[in-house]
Order: sequence, then structure tokens, then C-alpha cells
Amino acid sequence: MTFVAVSVMIFLIAFVLIGGVVMYLSRTIDHGEARFDSKTGKPLNGSGTGPRHDGPTRPATRIEDKDDDPSSSSRT
Repeated sequence: MTFVAVSVMIFLIAFVLIGGVVMYLSRTIDHGEARFDSKTGKPLNGSGTGPRHDGPTRPATRIEDKDDDPSSSSRT
């Protein structure tokens, strides 16, 4: 075999071995989402998906739509 063929075979074998190690580690390591309170730094434990708000919910609005709001500052 030529030098190029040997180099390609070594590269492919190393690529497969590294891929196998990555697959093994990705299946054995627990991929959990760590959630922390931004003010205290303590971990959050709860099944909620976000912060709880009191009161009625409001639909999202675009920033451009807020120009109609009289309480917002007007642009010149």
C-alpha cells in the first residue's frame, strides 16, 4: 500500500474510534437542564416551564405595535 492509502486508513480508523467514544459518552452522561435563580444563584426545583405571574395573561405584541401606546415615549 502507498503512503496515502495508509494515511487514509489510519484517519478512518481514528475517526470511527473517536465517533464510538462520543456515542458511548453521549448515551451514558445524563443530559439534564440545570436551572438556577438569577438573583440568588440557587438551583430551581420544580416542574414549571417558566416564572409564575399573577393576574391575567396578555398576548405578545410586536415592538412596532407599542408605538400606538400613549404611555410610551414618542420618537422624533
